[in-house]
Amino acid sequence: MTDFTQRKYDLVVFGATGFTGALTCEYLAEIQDENLSWALAGRNLGKLEQVRDRLATIDPKLQNLDLLIADATQTTSLDTVLSQTRVVISTVGPFVKYGTPLVEACIRQGTHYVDTTGEYPWVKQLIDRLDKKAQEKQIMIVPTCGFDSIPSDLGVYMVSDYMHSKHNLAVTDVKMSLVHVKGGYSGGTVQSIVEIMTNKDISGKDQMDPYLLATRQGVDRPSLPMIRRDRDFGDKWQAFFLMSAVNEKVVRRSWSIWADRGQSYGNLFRYKETMTFDFLPALALTLILYTVVPLAALLFKVPFLANKMKSMLPASGDGPDAEQRAKGCFEMQFIATAETEPYDKAVRVRGTVKGFRDPGYGDTCRMVAESALCIVKSLKDLPGNGGGILTPATAFGKVLLDRLTHNGGMIFEVKDI
Repeated sequence: MTDFTQRKYDLVVFGATGFTGALTCEYLAEIQDENLSWALAGRNLGKLEQVRDRLATIDPKLQNLDLLIADATQTTSLDTVLSQTRVVISTVGPFVKYGTPLVEACIRQGTHYVDTTGEYPWVKQLIDRLDKKAQEKQIMIVPTCGFDSIPSDLGVYMVSDYMHSKHNLAVTDVKMSLVHVKGGYSGGTVQSIVEIMTNKDISGKDQMDPYLLATRQGVDRPSLPMIRRDRDFGDKWQAFFLMSAVNEKVVRRSWSIWADRGQSYGNLFRYKETMTFDFLPALALTLILYTVVPLAALLFKVPFLANKMKSMLPASGDGPDAEQRAKGCFEMQFIATAETEPYDKAVRVRGTVKGFRDPGYGDTCRMVAESALCIVKSLKDLPGNGGGILTPATAFGKVLLDRLTHNGGMIFEVKDI
């Protein structure tokens, strides 16, 4: 293991030839940070060269960007690459298949890690197996640094911090609605969703556990998706939000870690996510959840049928084109209620998080890159620099909020209601 301060690279993008990996590299090229030393890593030299050529059209100085050959199945190649960098960004999914060896190598080599996974069963494996080792070596391992789950996680962190700092009150309830979204999906995302559905390492009971990833239990209980109208979100219909399956668990892990640090959002903290729809789409989605999804989950458990169905799905590497990505955007709203005495006036705030690129393949690339840059640029100022398997909020806190909102890249704001 080489000395951390003497390493050749500030960061390496692992999986740079994949769809999300290449776009993350483009984001790093766009910011043109002359003080950043970085490299591309992947299995195929020819494909890495193609990505580098694309980057050189954005910033000609990147024509000589270093290319590193590494394979998630070859420990020696991982150790060689990671011993040269302070931080690695991983976009190689499904993470349950390819992610663990890289994280293990990061802990061996003393390299900090961020990724774009939304595979919470895999994150649970990391916590159980590697959290203590990462803490002992003070290595930050931070999954879910994309659209799932940074907007949710930092949004809740933001409204809680506002409630504490302005009103000196704890938060008892936060609800979030994705009120507007425009974006595409990639084959890698589809493949990751399938991996979650077919994962045999986690029971159905654990899948439903609100505190699966948390360090302690809270007051939230398992619940089934329902539709309802909510005045706080324009009196629109609220229905199931696909990413809530991971986002809610990540937010509750953040709550538990902050509580362990003596900075809890609130002892009675509850959290729920929905998505805003018109009535008929909300009803149709809910019916699908109770009929088609359970049937598909059963079929995926039959190996022959699972292989046949997987072959019909988009392959990794596919995704929305540049024109589609340029039209992407999203807006989330958070309603937070303070913990007050029974006869006191209710104190409530509204938080808003907005992104102006495709959520999965524009803003995700921004978010994972800026997460890595938090470590590169501001390690000593980060709340999570003691290491462990962390969430974005507990790893980066206000440092990441500031980076994401710089020059209007994203909006994170909160106001009293």
